[in-house]
Amino acid sequence: MNLLLKASDPNVVAQKRKSSVGLHPPPPKSAADKAAAAAVVLNRYRIQYQNDWDMPTSIITSKELIKGFIDRNESIELILPAFPFKSSNKSQKVLGSLPDEAERVSLMHLNGLCESIKEVTENDCHLTIISDGISYNDLLDVSDSEVWTYGQTLRSMAQDMGCNNIRFSRIYELLGSEYSHYTTLTEEEYLRMVPEFRKGLESNLPDGYNVAEEISNNADVTATYRGYKKFLETERDTKLGRSRADKENAEIAKRMLNRGKAFAEAIKKRFPVSVRLSIHPSTDVNKISIALLPQDNEVPMTPWHGAAVRKVDGTITMMHAYKVLAISHEIIYQNGRPMYFRERSDLFSWNDKDLDFEYLYPTGILVRPRDPRSAKNALCTVDMQKVRQLSELCSPVVLRGFTDTRDRRAFTAKAYDLGTVLPWKSGVIQEVKDEGNSDASSNSVVSKEAMPMHYDGMFKLITVKDEKTGEEKQVSAIPRFQYFVCQAAAPPGDGYTLFSSSSRFVQYLPQSYNIKKLSKIRWSTHSHGYFQHDLSDLPLIVPHPSLGTPCVRWLQPWPRWKTAYNSHDISIDNGSQNLISLVDSILFDRRVCLYFTWEKGDVLVSDNFLMLHTRTAFQGNCDRELWRIHVD
Repeated sequence: MNLLLKASDPNVVAQKRKSSVGLHPPPPKSAADKAAAAAVVLNRYRIQYQNDWDMPTSIITSKELIKGFIDRNESIELILPAFPFKSSNKSQKVLGSLPDEAERVSLMHLNGLCESIKEVTENDCHLTIISDGISYNDLLDVSDSEVWTYGQTLRSMAQDMGCNNIRFSRIYELLGSEYSHYTTLTEEEYLRMVPEFRKGLESNLPDGYNVAEEISNNADVTATYRGYKKFLETERDTKLGRSRADKENAEIAKRMLNRGKAFAEAIKKRFPVSVRLSIHPSTDVNKISIALLPQDNEVPMTPWHGAAVRKVDGTITMMHAYKVLAISHEIIYQNGRPMYFRERSDLFSWNDKDLDFEYLYPTGILVRPRDPRSAKNALCTVDMQKVRQLSELCSPVVLRGFTDTRDRRAFTAKAYDLGTVLPWKSGVIQEVKDEGNSDASSNSVVSKEAMPMHYDGMFKLITVKDEKTGEEKQVSAIPRFQYFVCQAAAPPGDGYTLFSSSSRFVQYLPQSYNIKKLSKIRWSTHSHGYFQHDLSDLPLIVPHPSLGTPCVRWLQPWPRWKTAYNSHDISIDNGSQNLISLVDSILFDRRVCLYFTWEKGDVLVSDNFLMLHTRTAFQGNCDRELWRIHVD
């Protein structure tokens, strides 16, 4: 596909003309259209994803399954065998036997997948995790009790984080009506029944199934077999000689394949029309191979086979724990439990304050004092230069649980510590709340409406002299940072602020529209209402002022039927208009976009170059109120 079309191309001109049409909402999508959109979402989560149109057999099959769910008005059901137990090699691979940061991020990642499918299909979507722990644990010398505790902790973690699209199932729920009376099990009952459950599972192995023949003739089985053997080389903490270890590992790998086949057959019988996901790289014919969490690994590692290692900017690499150097990384604990490794940095040391730094998914950092009652935690004591530096790497930075944040004088004073304050016409602070103004010429910012994805300062125009031509021209005066405090929050589930990360955007681009190509793209906007401006020849990608990394500059198209206030028509100046929907879809991708829920007293700093932002609509009768200051 040719990305860079000439602006004079008649197709481009015609497409530009179409972009101004927005008086009426589009017709409702058909079930087939919704299923196709869901298939694109699933395709983007694949391990081997390259482009939206490059869909393997498993994705094409899933499209029909999803359409069936929509036609029947049923929840779309995804099935994932995963999360068995932490690696048996505790001395080298993992930080302990319980779920940690890797599982925490993975659960949010999978919940986000369901949310994305819900959004494009307008249909509920659930993912059922079937723990295959007792399929393999006895082969790896992991106790049944450890499998139980890992699974229970994982369930509690999902519930605590509000991962409401994720469900859990144990193996006995696959085994037929004779076990249907086990609606809930105590640990004691579970441990007593495990041998019977395992025997029932093995009975699902098809008659005549020959694992040696499958290894020779089935590409997926061959890949899994080789993966198991490689995995066992480091998983089994034995002192055997190489030859004997290889022989034993080959036999264990075959037994794992047999049980895996029986497990897969049991899943097929129990969930015959569900969309089957897999953690294993495959040919993507019978199952969709997905990455369980965002990670900077050439070959993805599952959460239970290693430890999460975070850079300051939040980027995750999965590694075997013994390979992480103490001189460069420290172990971060939560409630006394080791959770992950974090890159050492002075940015996490704030005047001897005792603080927790929690990475938000998919971007941002939440900073909380461990003792909110301490006098050391007043806003006036916060080092805003460290907040500024952190926000350049991992925006937004949220201060929660600090005192005096809602005090006007204290809040304003810290803005001057953050940088050069850029006043509004009304003063230093803009108070963002619903003013109940129905005048179409007023600003939608002070309404209860949703807003388009954008960056601040786009329509704040100043006159400068063009360095090449010497002519005067108008350009946007874009502030470096947004600085907020929440005076009053909307009810839970309402009035989110969304922050989309340019760093994550670049990470999830399709191959055909890589950042090098997008850096050449220019676009224009024709805006109506309060922001009555025409801007053209705008760059889609600009370098970050401090870091030089790519930053997205964009305004989401906002047709007139969506708003009582400001509308925006967008067109691409030198490329396909299809780029508009591509850019929008990636900016709202749950792996890119943080859906942030405010709490009263939250202070938030966001890098206005690194991030774009918007908000969802909120109830007009709520008191949601944010104060905002722009800072350079």
